[in-house]
Amino acid sequence: MKKYLITLFTTCFLFSTFLFAQSKPGAGFKDRSKPEVSKPEGKPDGAIGLEKPEARKPFEKIKQAIKDGKITQKEAVEKIKLIKDKLAENGDIRRPQRPTKGELSEEVKTQLDGIKEKQEALHSELKESLADLGEDATKEEIKAAAQEFKEANKERFEAIKSEHEAIREELKASRPARPERPQIELSEELKAKVANLKDKREELHQAQKEMLTTLKDASKEERKVIIEQFKENNKAKHREIKETAKALKEEIRDQVETEATRTSDL
Repeated sequence: MKKYLITLFTTCFLFSTFLFAQSKPGAGFKDRSKPEVSKPEGKPDGAIGLEKPEARKPFEKIKQAIKDGKITQKEAVEKIKLIKDKLAENGDIRRPQRPTKGELSEEVKTQLDGIKEKQEALHSELKESLADLGEDATKEEIKAAAQEFKEANKERFEAIKSEHEAIREELKASRPARPERPQIELSEELKAKVANLKDKREELHQAQKEMLTTLKDASKEERKVIIEQFKENNKAKHREIKETAKALKEEIRDQVETEATRTSDL
């Protein structure tokens, strides 16, 4: 009897300990193999209203969107234009003022319209003449027909050229004066980097010229092999030049250029 009571008491004690060990009723056993990482479900005090800051260069987001295929090139151009307009409106960038175009006289406008009509007429006639050759015409036949048309209408072409020459000076005078572009002065370090990049481009260009020379006497199959081999051998150099040019352009923009001097052409 005593042994039975001890067993019952022990069982009740263990059962009650199990119940109190649960975090909440019905929760069952809890995996304590790994401690829980602190992940607050809400924002800490004082963080309400704080959002992730925008990228410092919004244009990088647009470039990435193009690469990912999320937007087209045309949509990207429109987005960049809107961003630049907003920056200019806020005074964050200063755009160079473009000169106003001069106004042409009515006489010159009439002459230009007449020249345009004659050019379009010749173009239409040439197009019809080439269409008569049929879709199976070879490149040599098309070239010969175009040359024949040019010879047959030589006087008309010369007349258009003469009329345009007659108003060239007035057209030139009506053009606005091109503003002098501010010159940028590169540091010695940047000059060395630019020179090094140009040397690498020239080296690759010379290798390409040599490759093209070998194609002259090669068959169609041999040409394909030579071109593929050239691409494979110079893939790393081409990638290095491309990445170096991009990094150097950004460095020049950040250190030297302003909105007035536009961007570097490397």
